[in-house]
Amino acid sequence: MLCGLILVAGPSSFAESRGVRLNGDAPPHPVWHRLVMPGKAVRLDIPKGHKATIDDAPVTGRWVAPEAPGHHRLRVVDGAGDLVQTVTLFVLKPARSIDSRGYLEGYRIGRYPRNAPAGFIRLGPDDLDLPISPNFKIGQFICKQQPGYFPKFLLVTGANIHRLEVLLAHLRDKGLTDAPAFFVMSGFRTPYYNAAIGSARLSRHMYGDASDIYVDVDPRDGVMDDLNGDGRITKADADFLYDIAERLFAKRRDVAPGGLGSYSANAVHGPFVHPDGRGSKARWGR
Repeated sequence: MLCGLILVAGPSSFAESRGVRLNGDAPPHPVWHRLVMPGKAVRLDIPKGHKATIDDAPVTGRWVAPEAPGHHRLRVVDGAGDLVQTVTLFVLKPARSIDSRGYLEGYRIGRYPRNAPAGFIRLGPDDLDLPISPNFKIGQFICKQQPGYFPKFLLVTGANIHRLEVLLAHLRDKGLTDAPAFFVMSGFRTPYYNAAIGSARLSRHMYGDASDIYVDVDPRDGVMDDLNGDGRITKADADFLYDIAERLFAKRRDVAPGGLGSYSANAVHGPFVHPDGRGSKARWGR
């Protein structure tokens, strides 16, 4: 009988000892995601004694993504029948489908100023709870534009999601929060929306590689918790979270270089922190 996923403390130990490899890459967590273009093959290296299914059909060695965009569920069980890994496989909608006005199935994407992605995750109204890591769902990262309109399109990157998981686990381990996840104030942004709010021209949000986050659980009131314990909610709480992330990411060899920013409150939002997985170090706001 299948049991619940076995969560482990160190992502590298899971990847090395328990997980399937996808085109040679080991997912860092037992719950993960993968983006695949239509028609592309994914090589599956399944640990000895384990079995894998995709959408409940047995699979060995190789899986070819269908032409239609959507999502598929990879499950891996060990020799005892215990579920040890799930991966949400997102087959992307090709970017070449964007029309001359910058729309994709009625959803406004706009134009990328540089390095346009090859495709986008397509979400229907029932897809928002699809897991992409142990503590995060894909719906937490959708763009704020066109509320209520579907399908929606977005991107997420493993580099950014892994950073969030590492930081959240550290905060829990230190007893600083028992939050089930960060509140993602801003995840993916279409180029259209990014320009409309006056954000940076080459913002990593447009590539699904950045998120503006805060801890909101005690109390759950729509703003950052009093993380530094001074009895107030101010930028000092964002700075507190920033400093923890800065020290943690510097120590973790499995966290690639990226950006980190601290922001104060304004009339629209409370203080927050921006981590991203751009691949090079960038720091601001502290």
